[in-house]
Amino acid sequence: MRSLAAVCGILGGICLVVQHFLDGIDLLQWVGLGLLGVAALCVGLMLVPKAPVWLQGVVGIGVVALCGSVLATLHSEIGDDIVDLVVGLAAILLFVWLSVRWRKERAPRVHGSHSR
Repeated sequence: MRSLAAVCGILGGICLVVQHFLDGIDLLQWVGLGLLGVAALCVGLMLVPKAPVWLQGVVGIGVVALCGSVLATLHSEIGDDIVDLVVGLAAILLFVWLSVRWRKERAPRVHGSHSR
């Protein structure tokens, strides 16, 4: 799930940044926001890994709804182009940093109950 979140976050950010420089292509904005939504859902599901499935779903959808409402507020207060550019760049930097961090944090392999 970590790799799915990282790939969706990076690709979604790239779509938003490219859309900023190629004016008039709204499809890239929707694809980018959709990919960022999938990345936010994955991160929300990773927040409660040992919770029941219904609670994971509530938290995952809540994270997506929170991100969407913040993005909608920013779009209404600031211009769409600058918000998409900043969100895209922030998503690229965040998910590249998270993917590097997640690679270093691999869980140790458990060989048995008596191994160290």
